[in-house]
Amino acid sequence: MKIAIASSDGKIIDQHFGQACHILIYQIEREGLRLIELREKHNEPICNHEYMCVRGLELLKDCKVLFCKRIGDVPKKKLHEQGIEVVESKKETIPHAVVQYLSKMTNEIRIDENPQKN
Repeated sequence: MKIAIASSDGKIIDQHFGQACHILIYQIEREGLRLIELREKHNEPICNHEYMCVRGLELLKDCKVLFCKRIGDVPKKKLHEQGIEVVESKKETIPHAVVQYLSKMTNEIRIDENPQKN
């Protein structure tokens, strides 16, 4: 599973989605978390918020989750519509935030102990 992280240093989730100059793309594998790509976001001045939002959405189209410090309501809604979950994280390390997310996801899995036969 591919995940996207807004980080200035590759260690801590510390970037607002709209202001991040690049997005780190990780692959979650059985062996752990592997950085596979750095995707550049800004090709225009930071004051062009519409461009940043559209460009950011394009960069994440193959990811399942975005981890960022903050995100606006409009891009968050658009990501949700694309099937991308957004996790806002306050200066957590990347591994810690990902482990917390995966733990939450596995705790939410329900197993039907009495499946009905059709």
